[in-house]
Amino acid sequence: MQPSGLNNRVLKTLSQSSPKAAVDLLGMRLSTSINDKFVEVMITETEAYGRKSTDKMALLNTYKNIPTSITLGPPHIAVLKSYGSNKGLFLLCGKKGSAEAVLIRSSVILLGKKHIEKRRKTKMKSDKLNGPGNITKSLGIDQNLDGENILSGVINLSPRIHPLERAVAKQRKNAKRNDKHLWRYSLILK
Repeated sequence: MQPSGLNNRVLKTLSQSSPKAAVDLLGMRLSTSINDKFVEVMITETEAYGRKSTDKMALLNTYKNIPTSITLGPPHIAVLKSYGSNKGLFLLCGKKGSAEAVLIRSSVILLGKKHIEKRRKTKMKSDKLNGPGNITKSLGIDQNLDGENILSGVINLSPRIHPLERAVAKQRKNAKRNDKHLWRYSLILK
């Protein structure tokens, strides 16, 4: 079955190389409906991970026990350990088997703040979610959703409503000194 309409736009975005997809994902909306709790956030920071041969920090170079989910390609996700015990949400990009991905690093809550507060067991003073672990916990995403298809599952990615104003590119978190890739992208909000 071929995707149509909005799903086709999402698939086109994810079918690009990870650095291009990471920029295009800024401002897009990510939502989940888990246990009748709908939550939607706007993506404000991403981090691209390229192919094994061109990126020393590529997922295939980073993980010893490579989960099969990272080779599925778009429109699938991977839920992987990111920092400490936190799980990160990676949107798979590029071609099937390339293991290119974009880590969602931060977002702004659009809908479902009460559900997010309950999941995180904290009262929030702002609508900003910083860090991969906070993103997955807030959206209710866990290891069971690893390999999920975002066009037909409980996780949805929707194109942005407004044009992208400004974005900044910088070095990835924990990048090596000689890593020249500026593959961490942040949306500048007014």
